[in-house]
Amino acid sequence: MSLRLLIHRLREQHPRLAELALFCAVGGSGVIVDYAVLVPLVALAGVDARLAAVAAFAVAVSWNYVLNRRFTFTRARPTAVSRSYAGFVGVCAVGVAIRVGVMHAIMVTVGWRDPPLVYLTSLVGIVAATTWNFLGSKLLVFRTDRST
Repeated sequence: MSLRLLIHRLREQHPRLAELALFCAVGGSGVIVDYAVLVPLVALAGVDARLAAVAAFAVAVSWNYVLNRRFTFTRARPTAVSRSYAGFVGVCAVGVAIRVGVMHAIMVTVGWRDPPLVYLTSLVGIVAATTWNFLGSKLLVFRTDRST
């Protein structure tokens, strides 16, 4: 069975689960983009991991927006790109605050301040922010007529 057929069947039989799965897949690709920015900033430029996480967010959020608009929330009502992008960035800004807050809490309480442990704290923060980002995106940015 092809991936396209699997996604189609999942969307037909379990649309909410399909959205969550696609959102997480897009987010997984966004983590790669994020770390492509985060790691060089921390390891090569010596930028504090929390500040580097914000810079990495700026790149990854645009990546995630484009893919989520195209593949994840296909049933969302039509909205201007500028408006939905601003909403998505706003929702994800709260998510990045959650991420950085979790990173800071771990770094302060456990004392993880050096690579590769700061990368692990970033990943824990990303996982913590994913629930907020999905629900905020679904309910506030990419709404359907049913969820308004």
